[in-house]
Amino acid sequence: MATIRDVAKRANVSVATVSRYLNGAQLREDNRARIAEAIDELRYQPNLIGRAFATAHSYTVGILINSATNPFAGSLMGLIERELERLGYAAVFVEYQGDADFLREKVDFLQMHQVDGLIVVLSDVELASVGFLRETDVPLVLVDNPLVGPSADSIVVDNCEAVRKAVGAMLDAGHRRVGLVAMLPHTHVGAERARGWRLAFEERGLCADEGLVRACDNVKDAAALATDELLGAGATAVFACNYYLELGALKSMLRRSLRPGIDVGFAGFDEIDFADIFDPVPTCVIQPIVAIASLAASLLVGRIGRGFAPDGIHRLACEVRITDSILGGLPA
Repeated sequence: MATIRDVAKRANVSVATVSRYLNGAQLREDNRARIAEAIDELRYQPNLIGRAFATAHSYTVGILINSATNPFAGSLMGLIERELERLGYAAVFVEYQGDADFLREKVDFLQMHQVDGLIVVLSDVELASVGFLRETDVPLVLVDNPLVGPSADSIVVDNCEAVRKAVGAMLDAGHRRVGLVAMLPHTHVGAERARGWRLAFEERGLCADEGLVRACDNVKDAAALATDELLGAGATAVFACNYYLELGALKSMLRRSLRPGIDVGFAGFDEIDFADIFDPVPTCVIQPIVAIASLAASLLVGRIGRGFAPDGIHRLACEVRITDSILGGLPA
């Protein structure tokens, strides 16, 4: 079995440098890369029990998500876990089912079990209901919500800008009645994505018809009903604000025998798994999920290593993949 000395020798650094890497300290990027490569090649496993006694850390991180069945959250979980393992930490996953009170219980539970830090994904939770997170006793990283506090970093994607670009492309193609299947507006993500829809109209001097906005729960059938209403109100194109809302919008179109991207313009936030069965492939916003996972793990481990630090909001850009699906519903 490989030892820390073997890793140091392979990476051409000192044992102390490897130890600092494992404890989340800041290192030169070339040293970090060589140590990570050496750990992978040698299949090095840190002695977590010994480290815990020596450092008063459990080397365990709690990760709280709304639901593991959400494709984005499920993928993010795996990527964060992999990055934490690379940094010498184990992950404990907990679902809170979109309930702020349940989230509080789970946060307390994890803190009682001596986790070194928490990563909380807050896509579908009202910002005002999670203020208690500012009072956590351990370092904290939040994803999809800009809540800040004395022990917290927040990672958000630029939801508004991404939707502004996608809906703007629909308007530039010739649509004037772009319907929005929106998330509930009391969440940060929902409010920002709806704001992007409005900005796309405003910056072109066009009137954003609020009658073409339907906010609904993240349930496919609710989104299908919302899309039915939008199409009935004369929408020539539809933007759906997340994965489940996209599925519902597609369900509505298909049961009306409408071809998404041909008979109706279509775009959505997040790439659906089976997008390639459609021709054209739907226009979509792609979140930088690998960067989110890497940043979440590194920020948290850094906070664990340094103790409390000034809070910060880290904003990441999305990719907007424009296809011919935005041309659907326009005159030939």
